[in-house]
Amino acid sequence: MLALRHAHGGQRILLAPGDYAPFALRGIAPASEVVITSQDPARRATLTGVNLRGGANLTFRNLVLRGSGKAVQEDFLFHGTRNLTISHVLASGRAGPAGLAEDKIMQLRDCTNAAITRSEFTNAVIGVSLLDTNGVAVTSSYFHGLRMDAVRGGGNSNVVIAYNYITGLSPNAADHPDGIQFWTSRQKAAAHDIKIIGNVIHRGRGEPMQGIFMRDETDNLPYRNVLLQDNIVVGGMFNGIAVLSDTSSLTLNNNTVAAYPDQKSWIRVNSHARLSNNTAPIYLVGNKRVRALGSNQVVPARSDDGAAALKTWAAGRALNRYSESLRRHVDSL
Repeated sequence: MLALRHAHGGQRILLAPGDYAPFALRGIAPASEVVITSQDPARRATLTGVNLRGGANLTFRNLVLRGSGKAVQEDFLFHGTRNLTISHVLASGRAGPAGLAEDKIMQLRDCTNAAITRSEFTNAVIGVSLLDTNGVAVTSSYFHGLRMDAVRGGGNSNVVIAYNYITGLSPNAADHPDGIQFWTSRQKAAAHDIKIIGNVIHRGRGEPMQGIFMRDETDNLPYRNVLLQDNIVVGGMFNGIAVLSDTSSLTLNNNTVAAYPDQKSWIRVNSHARLSNNTAPIYLVGNKRVRALGSNQVVPARSDDGAAALKTWAAGRALNRYSESLRRHVDSL
């Protein structure tokens, strides 16, 4: 990637079809955006590993990102990068069982003002890891055929996780599968201003997973200014939506947890949470089950694979910001 090493602002680097060996670069910071993209959109170039440290103003667009299994951590690692955009990429681990068993696709660490959008993540243990970031958004992407987690991390503030479709996880027996997971382990300050909006987390052809799971493992770094809105979790595990943190600024509005008869699933929060217009079979507030909770509805489990709940959720909703796979699924109901 010699061209990227010498890139200047406003440039487009067009990659010919074919596979590109893993590469590592440091401090690539053109004055304005540089776009790395495929020369031929019908035959996208394939990157097999990126280790980018520092740098700024880079966009990776319309590429295949396929891990090589050679990286110590994620095959696509962005550390300390500013103004980073990753869009319209197909990202995966190695082809076949090895990718699903061992590979982690992407990590953004200490990044500022970064966006992952309109992309697809599949055939790996973990899709996207976010660590100690500020101003990162993961939006309008499709996560499927993963083993454990779609989006996860800790120490992320001013973060938006929105309009993603997460389905078909295949965890091992000892795994802790989550659609979206945040933690406070190894953190020194509380994460704040977290928006998780409009995500569809569906068991599909996979196994049950926790839908949205946020926990303060330290018990002294409560999340601040958290909004969970318009999400739907279908066929999840016990913690369909759970925020286990003594936060005083937690709002849940218009979320749906739709359980299958084979697995209880609930909304679980602390006593400070503001809940309105949510739908779930069970509500736990401060670890106690509550049956009457204002404008929130209690809807029992159904044996229709979540079809009724998803149709209700989708009715009148603009689906153009979601992946084509979700739109097709909704149309088939």
